[in-house]
Amino acid sequence: MKKSTLILVILCFVIFSAKSQIAITSASMPGSGDTIRYSSSIPNGINFASTGANYFWNYSTLTMQRQDLYEYKAALQTSYSFYFLGLNKYGLKISDSIGVGTFQFKDVFNFFQKTTTVFKTEGIGFKYNNIPLAGYYSDDDELYQFPLNYLDRDSSNFAFSVTIGTGISYSQRGYRINEVDGWGSIKTPYDSVACLRLISTSYGIDSINFNGFGFSFPNIQRSYKWLSTTEKIPVLEISGQYQNNNFNPNQVRYRDIYRSVVGFQNYYNTNESIIYPNPSNGLFTVYLTENKSGVVNLIDLTGKLIYSSTCNPGINSVDLNNINLSKGVYFISVLDNMKTILLQKKLVIE
Repeated sequence: MKKSTLILVILCFVIFSAKSQIAITSASMPGSGDTIRYSSSIPNGINFASTGANYFWNYSTLTMQRQDLYEYKAALQTSYSFYFLGLNKYGLKISDSIGVGTFQFKDVFNFFQKTTTVFKTEGIGFKYNNIPLAGYYSDDDELYQFPLNYLDRDSSNFAFSVTIGTGISYSQRGYRINEVDGWGSIKTPYDSVACLRLISTSYGIDSINFNGFGFSFPNIQRSYKWLSTTEKIPVLEISGQYQNNNFNPNQVRYRDIYRSVVGFQNYYNTNESIIYPNPSNGLFTVYLTENKSGVVNLIDLTGKLIYSSTCNPGINSVDLNNINLSKGVYFISVLDNMKTILLQKKLVIE
């Protein structure tokens, strides 16, 4: 009798474990026509180290700073269909504009392909002087290899190059290592779902060549991703640079529904670019009206440039808490690519 009871207990445990541990397949990946909303948060103080088997990750207190959409389009529906022919190839727009002046690239897309065994990046499409161009991976970057299960580990090489046609070329070579180091469930402001936790590290060497003169530099990026079978994109993704065995997160994104920014919803339809809140504790939002983009600069009372970053149309989050900014009055301005002032204010840091 005792032996039978023990066997039943073991069987129940095996059945429970089998149901609890999910596997990620190509069916869990996005495809052409998918439109998926996500929210961005500030990475300060977020715990990415804890993991394990049957683990519960609680990120329900994440605070949304801005929202955006992933919109996956069939390659044939983009301006770069000539470069990315074939089934199951689709693009994701990553920026309206990158760079400034002579070196400005518009309508920038990443292009992907998924099969039953792999989800990979095939290249990038962009417009230079309004001409659609593309850069290719001669060795595709395999973002995921299927099926993904707990304790899986895989590696793959990648090689990418692009020539603008003005004597400038860029290339990257390297390898990616993926490790599934946890399974369980995750709770975010969006939902609570079963997941696998994946660490993906890209070890790249970037090279730039200009009319025969070139230089190279390391580019190591790491992402912690919580993957589910239902949401198409990571339920949560924490990404940043990985140097000297240290991970420095600079971006947090999580699957979400539409939400209004607290205290900011009345400004969504405004025709005026604004900064909110002001005074600020070092964390604030720069809102630029439609079709406006540029660079936000923060200057102290002596005229010294303290902080600078790019801004896109809509809601942009700025976090100054990692630069040890003193309390006081500063000047903040947003300049477009022609150095025209889009916004200029005094900013009080409390």
